[in-house]
Amino acid sequence: MVLPQLNAYGATLVGMPTVGIMFTDHLGWTHTVNTHDGADLYALKLEGGGYRFDGEIKPFEVSTKQLKVKQDDGSIREEVLTVKRSVHGPVVAEKGGDALALRVVGLDMPHVNAERWKMLNAKNFSEFQKALKTLQMPMFTVMYADQDGHIMHLFGGLTPRRNEGWDYSGIVPGDTSATLWTEYHRYEELPKVIDPPTGWLQNANDPPWTTTFPEALDADDFPSYMAPRFMHFRAQQSAQLMMDDDNITVEEFVQYKFSTRMLLADRVLDDLIQAGKSSPNELTVKAASVLAQWDRHADNESRGAVLFKAWADGYGISVEKSGLFVEPWREGNSNSTPHGLANPEGAAEALGEAARKVVEAHGALDVAWGEVFRLRKGTVYLPANGAPGDPYGVFRVTGYGANGDGTYTAGGGDSYVAVVEFSNPVKAYAVLGAGNASQPSSPHITDQLELFSEKRLRPVWLTRKEIEANLKERKVF
Repeated sequence: MVLPQLNAYGATLVGMPTVGIMFTDHLGWTHTVNTHDGADLYALKLEGGGYRFDGEIKPFEVSTKQLKVKQDDGSIREEVLTVKRSVHGPVVAEKGGDALALRVVGLDMPHVNAERWKMLNAKNFSEFQKALKTLQMPMFTVMYADQDGHIMHLFGGLTPRRNEGWDYSGIVPGDTSATLWTEYHRYEELPKVIDPPTGWLQNANDPPWTTTFPEALDADDFPSYMAPRFMHFRAQQSAQLMMDDDNITVEEFVQYKFSTRMLLADRVLDDLIQAGKSSPNELTVKAASVLAQWDRHADNESRGAVLFKAWADGYGISVEKSGLFVEPWREGNSNSTPHGLANPEGAAEALGEAARKVVEAHGALDVAWGEVFRLRKGTVYLPANGAPGDPYGVFRVTGYGANGDGTYTAGGGDSYVAVVEFSNPVKAYAVLGAGNASQPSSPHITDQLELFSEKRLRPVWLTRKEIEANLKERKVF
């Protein structure tokens, strides 16, 4: 986007007709899906045609909407939708003498596009924060950096000011005003970290408390409903990549972004190999030998990753299942726990079963990751790398769907990836694996898939001069 007052680049999100994740000559930001709780279900007791609230019977607010539904033959069928509302929000379920009403944040905040436009036009951190303070975005973590060297992690969105005397983790009693929230926390009250001494911030869809180490936030300083307390393996891997290098070049940063190392393997693989080699099952012993030679990555040529994933899936391992580990996850050691296998014999038995399934599906225990996990779009068919983030602890996330023949096709995870250096001029590199188009006739559906497969980025053309030098087509309106 090149305008007289603005030079910007980025990506939008599906369903949003406006800027999304962007950078300019001055600053940039990205989003992660935060562990934000912006909705509550309220249980209503129906009585006398209405519902009981604070000892009285209140009537529902009832409205109707005319819906026009297009039929297969092109004709239009009209349907009437009746909406009942309590003071909490619309009724979404009703059975017998009970009902559920849904209360959602942000329905009274219609100016998210205006907020994003102000974010995009900000020239410095002060102006950027001023835009954020309007709190028009109902959710999202905001990760920010600028040319002046400022960085910020904001646990953004609209967080209701709830009554801590009640439990909002499930269905909330709706017969009392004591549970009904009507206000949001102000921007100043939201968890945020600005310019920490560590010099770095990370977030991988996890709570805000572990955005840098040593931790810059204390969860006890915030309401208990603000965000949960956990740190999944992927977030731990993200933090570890930053902690292991205190002077990161752009080239190293790209390398870290595409890291497919499975942190889960670092935590449990030694125990699993030892238990497997001690098994009376010959196939389990062979499987342990394959895992001992594995590079602990999910790269195109990694051999052992398919087997390890099959074991982890079959064993049902995750950070939350504390009983599976010698040392479960705990605060204070957020980025180094859990680790060790509490039941090596049971883990070895699961390894034997995983080995049987891998041989049955692929003919070998050491099948390469890229032979099983693929990139497919149109006529392009390439080996994939990366894995679902958790429980495997891979930072380069790629999600897959089964093809029915033992192979899997990438269909989620990393989409738009950009690395930006706020030098003068700004330097940026990016890739959009799914392509910049979806029209069947476009050549830009698959032209970045090879880059995705090879873990490479393309240079971003930012100036009008660069863009015009690379034009394929020009239209004058």
